[in-house]
Formats: sequence, structure tokens, C-alpha cells
Amino acid sequence: MKHSKKTSLFFIETAAGRRPLTDMEKCLLLILKIENNISSQKILKLAQNIKLCATCSDRREVFSTGERLLNKGLIERKLVGNKYLWNLSKKGSFFSKQI
Repeated sequence: MKHSKKTSLFFIETAAGRRPLTDMEKCLLLILKIENNISSQKILKLAQNIKLCATCSDRREVFSTGERLLNKGLIERKLVGNKYLWNLSKKGSFFSKQI
């Protein structure tokens, strides 16, 4: 199947091949585009105002989605005190501009 240049930007490489970003992954990129370097709790608060994030309800979902994006180099995470702060990587900033 052929994809337009813009549509193909929403595909990431995985061990199993290329796959599209999930709604949760797009949502997390969108949230970090709105406000970068934030905690999982802040991500959940911002998600309440984004229709794409309707199913995002707990830190576990944020963490698992974040792990997938982290492994693909789209976001970064750092431990500060007893919480993680999430932010867009350079590659993630490029993807987030397309959402």
C-alpha cells in the first residue's frame, strides 16, 4: 500500500517492521508539544482536554506509551526526585509538528 509523504510520517520502525503511531502515542506527542518537560501526572491532566486521549486514565498507560516512544527515540525521560519528567526529543518534535 502506498502512503502519501505526510501520512508516512506517522509510521515508526519496529523490530517487526513499520507500523503507524497509535492514538495514545500521537496523544502523548501532542501533549508534549503543548507543554514539554512534564510529569506523568501533568500529562494525565492535559489529556483530559484532548479528544484523542479519551482512554488515557492512569500513569501506567502514560508510562507504557512513553516507553514505546522512548525506545523509538521520539521522547526522552529523566528521573527527578521521585518522578519522571517527559519531553520531546529532536526526532519527536518533528513528528509532533505533523499531528
